[in-house]
Amino acid sequence: MKKYMVLVLLTIATLYGCSKDPVSPVGDEHAPPTTVVMQLIRLDSAGKAVDTTMCTVRDTSVISGKPRVEGGLSLLSNSKYKGSLILLNESKSPAEDVTAEIVAEKDAHVFRYMVRGDAPNAVSITNLDKDSKGLDFGLNFEVKTVGGVVVKLTGVINLILEHHDDGNKLGATFDTDINQDFPFDMR
Repeated sequence: MKKYMVLVLLTIATLYGCSKDPVSPVGDEHAPPTTVVMQLIRLDSAGKAVDTTMCTVRDTSVISGKPRVEGGLSLLSNSKYKGSLILLNESKSPAEDVTAEIVAEKDAHVFRYMVRGDAPNAVSITNLDKDSKGLDFGLNFEVKTVGGVVVKLTGVINLILEHHDDGNKLGATFDTDINQDFPFDMR
C-alpha cells in the first residue's frame, strides 16, 4: 500500500511540476498597448522635414472616457513621409510609454500595415525597420503617395502588431497585440 501511495505522490508531483507555463524564449510577457500614436513627417526632395501629421487611436474596450480616434492623417499626393509609432498604456495614470518594452522584444514582434479605402494603391508603406535577425519589425517605416490625385481620397491604414511567443515571425502562430485603423485623407 505504501508503494502505491509513493507512486501516486510522485505522479502528482511530476504532473504539477510539469504544468508550469513555459518560459517564452523571447522574454517576459507584457500587456498590449492600449493607445497608439502614428506620426508621419513629410520630407522634401532633399529629405528635410517639411511638416507633420498625427493620429491617435485607442482601444476603447480598455480605455473609457476618451475618444477612440483623435486627429487623422492628412497626406499630400506625390509625397514621401517618415513614419513612426508611439505605444502607450493609458490604463495607468499617468499614461505609460511602453514603446521601449516592445523594442526590447522586437525579435518577437512585427508591425503589419495594410492600406484600405478609395484607392489603396495610392499609398504604400515600405522600408520597415528590422529586428536583430534582419526581419521586419516596423516601428519606423516610410509612406509614399502617388502623384496626380485630383480628388480627395480617404481610407485607413490598418495596423496589426503580431506577438510571436516562439520568436518565429514567419510562423502562423501569434497573438494580436494591436489591430487598429488610422484614418487618412489625401489630396
